[in-house]
Amino acid sequence: MVFFYAIKQVFLKEVFEIKRDITEEILSAAYVPDNLKYYDNVMKETPGMYGRECSLDFIRKKQEKLLKLKKKVKRNYNFKIDKLDLYLKILEESIIDESDHVELVTFKLYLQLENVVKVTRTINDLGFRIKTSTYSKERRYTTNDITSIITDSFANVDEDLKMLVQERQRKNYYGNKECF
Repeated sequence: MVFFYAIKQVFLKEVFEIKRDITEEILSAAYVPDNLKYYDNVMKETPGMYGRECSLDFIRKKQEKLLKLKKKVKRNYNFKIDKLDLYLKILEESIIDESDHVELVTFKLYLQLENVVKVTRTINDLGFRIKTSTYSKERRYTTNDITSIITDSFANVDEDLKMLVQERQRKNYYGNKECF
């Protein structure tokens, strides 16, 4: 009988040790240090979820947002590069020819100088004049005249040149000195 009692004690001791080991493993798996409890609470998005699944879901959502942002930045970057390439191409073609009319010369000069006052001075130095009904029959261009030519949506110039110059003039007018 004592023998069975001893075996029973050994058996219970082993069962108790196994139970203790299992309990320790469960507690250590569920243990969250104090400084991580806030993180753990943030990761819980629904009351029924806990732990790893929720954390991974949060990380996946964050990754998706960052990937969308990356695509947007890349698209914006490519758009600006294309715009700069267009600007360079049109700038190379903006050499003033004697046969160019005043609107075309104004747009080409503004593309080069990006300043209405300098464009006005150059237009007047090149000898362009506005016809008037006064006794002198013509007058020099003013900055208002040049601005009117540049902002005219029906100007008789290439559409790409018009778009670039008008956008640049708008940015200069509102104080945005950033190139693009």
